[in-house]
Amino acid sequence: MTRKAAIAAVSALTLLLVGCGFQPVYRTSGSGIGPVNIAPIEGRIGYYLRQELNRRAALEEERGADPRLLTVKLTRDFSPAAQGTDGISTRTELTVTVNYELAAAPPLPPVRGSLTTNVAYESLDQAYGDVALQADAEERLATQVADRIWLDLQRQVRAAR
Repeated sequence: MTRKAAIAAVSALTLLLVGCGFQPVYRTSGSGIGPVNIAPIEGRIGYYLRQELNRRAALEEERGADPRLLTVKLTRDFSPAAQGTDGISTRTELTVTVNYELAAAPPLPPVRGSLTTNVAYESLDQAYGDVALQADAEERLATQVADRIWLDLQRQVRAAR
């Protein structure tokens, strides 16, 4: 098949797909929240959480709209979840409480929320191993929190419209 024939075939298939109402499965224009800037969040969990929120906010588009500012405050707490026979903790539970606010963008009011979530991880005697497991738990927790925040923002923004 010549190059021109291949280009013509691809063009014809593209036109057929467009004409039949084909739409991609995944949206690239966001969830309707509009453009969002995420303020810096303190701590390592805050860093991971901001990365996850920025991934979601990157899909939000609204031509001519100014970005709304999302501020997040979090507190964390570590507690032993399980102890071995020697009384030393073998699992640690990390609990995070998050308060967030998406600034108002008339006619939409500000969106506020709060949530608490936790994740458990193994505790090791080796210092580096424990730090690595803790960092992994913090990343998993940040992903969970970002999902919950984003879903709540979508719900509240849709209800306000």
